[in-house]
Amino acid sequence: MIHPKALLKSLFLFAALLPLTARAQLVQPLPTAPDRAAGLARQPAAAPRPAALPLPFFDDFSTQPEGPATPERWTAGGGVLINNRFALAPPSRGVASFDGLNGKGLPYGTFYSDTDTLTSQPIDLSSLAATDKVFLSFFYQVGNIYSQPSTNSGSRPVFIEVQFKDMNNRWQRAWILRSQGKRTNFRQQLLAVDQARYLHANFQFRFHTSGYQTTANGNDSWAVDYVKLDRNRSAADSSYRDIAVSTPLTSLLKRYTAMPVWQYNASPAPTAELNDQVATTINNLDIGPQPIPIDWRGTLQILPAGPAETFLVGNQALDASARQVRLAGNVRNTPIPVTPAEKTIRHTIALLPLAGADPRTLANDSISRVTELRNFYAYDDGTPEGTIDFFPFISGPARFYALRYTLSVADQVRSLRIYPIMPAAAGRTITAHVWDSQGSGAGLRPTDLPKPGASKTFVIPATLPAGQNFVEIIFDAPVPVSGTFFAGYSRGALGGQYVPIGLDLNNAPPENHFLANETGLWQVYTTDQFSAGKTPAGSIMMRPVLTNKLVTAAADPAIAAAFALYPNPSSGLVQVQGRYLRATVLDALGRPVWTQPVGQLGQPALDLRPLAAGVYLVQLTLPTGLTVTKRLVLAR
Repeated sequence: MIHPKALLKSLFLFAALLPLTARAQLVQPLPTAPDRAAGLARQPAAAPRPAALPLPFFDDFSTQPEGPATPERWTAGGGVLINNRFALAPPSRGVASFDGLNGKGLPYGTFYSDTDTLTSQPIDLSSLAATDKVFLSFFYQVGNIYSQPSTNSGSRPVFIEVQFKDMNNRWQRAWILRSQGKRTNFRQQLLAVDQARYLHANFQFRFHTSGYQTTANGNDSWAVDYVKLDRNRSAADSSYRDIAVSTPLTSLLKRYTAMPVWQYNASPAPTAELNDQVATTINNLDIGPQPIPIDWRGTLQILPAGPAETFLVGNQALDASARQVRLAGNVRNTPIPVTPAEKTIRHTIALLPLAGADPRTLANDSISRVTELRNFYAYDDGTPEGTIDFFPFISGPARFYALRYTLSVADQVRSLRIYPIMPAAAGRTITAHVWDSQGSGAGLRPTDLPKPGASKTFVIPATLPAGQNFVEIIFDAPVPVSGTFFAGYSRGALGGQYVPIGLDLNNAPPENHFLANETGLWQVYTTDQFSAGKTPAGSIMMRPVLTNKLVTAAADPAIAAAFALYPNPSSGLVQVQGRYLRATVLDALGRPVWTQPVGQLGQPALDLRPLAAGVYLVQLTLPTGLTVTKRLVLAR
């Protein structure tokens, strides 16, 4: 375990390397990732060893969910994480990340030594000879989305290697790459398996890394993708009849990664909340020389069983060896139903199968992402790739982080969810806040003080319940908000304590939506400023939770008297007397159960036939912003 003083010293050394404008903040790699233990738990406790595999052996890590490598091709253990989050521009969706954290998401130790290992299941090569030209190929990347590894030296071994198991059950080094301290793009390596000592019935190969065994001072990380072992190959066999999707799919929503369903519904144009540029990238792994024609389709589905609606159809002749070609579509072509029910939505971009492609590569032809319309706003996808915090300070004023949100209708903030990195943040104190906005345009910022009653101090617990990664800081009373507001947290002087909060490096808020206050003055930042430009801009993982309680002022009774609903009781077709902007129907408990469709806003007729018989309140929002509420009985 790292002594607290040693950790603090390393943090100060790290901060000294940052630019002056970012001295008070820390962006670091993940020191731990306890959520990985869930993936480990899903594996069988004692999976039987499979029979030796035949050739070809292939894995591009696109056929499985995030977590440990599939036991069909790889032995259990080793600490490698299969994911599509930590690599930069991989050959295909999904890579094996070697990041120095074990299968439970914990560091191996405090020294420079062995870290992660990925070992193949046994492969039967007993019938082969050197003339069968067996080669192992793979793509590798030095570094990851966070940073490059440190430089290898005699006292600090930082490397990735491949080892082969010989017929005497001994591991032999076949290849090694020592870190030069620079991050690289993916490169391919081919290794001959042509020595008699390797051509046996239980041949295995493995990737192994060495580096600093804790991420407190850095992140000695590597990635491997598109692993293939087969016969009748050569050292120049670097072409594959395969076009693969690569980078994570962007959000379904234009501004957020999640938002309250009623705020989506109440938008003057809900489809404008959807992303007109949902995108991924594709790679042509064939060296040609001729281009390859490819077709694609984008679909959107409300889970669990809604129909798959098409939002994108296209085709292109993709040049040989083309890399990271952007593929984008407009999901506004397939609007989401404006109904009160919370929604989980999956959108997908899929390539049509390529003639002549290896069937094993079909899984890398598509990529999906899930979006929630529930009761919270988010700019993150729920998974951290790094951490952020103010530099541990002993004295001085409190310091604040805030994210900006814009409402469709007035509401209330019940709580703020924050993703602490455990156990480093355990027992530390933070304070959640909500602010109104001041200024305009690019100068929009939080007010100097939080809203009254909108500050709540919270001690992060020692442990979190299984499966829970966010803590929820609940305000003493719901905080009324309207228009644009800010939510975030602060830290007072904590005697040098570090409180790492999750940082999503694959998603970022829009420009001018992330602000920090260190000296009494709010400033617009992006998180990459705090890492000396080593990382992409990301999003702090904090999410305001709303109540769906409309906070509006009622119109004067004399004004309200000018409005009427008829017939009342009604069978569902209701006429509104009086000029208004928007109608919302509430049930007997005050919950919205119907929101007027955008194309019908302000119209004199309401079609409430889908609602069950009962007593309702119809809330009319007037051009002045005031509301009129009328009782309505629906009879069948």
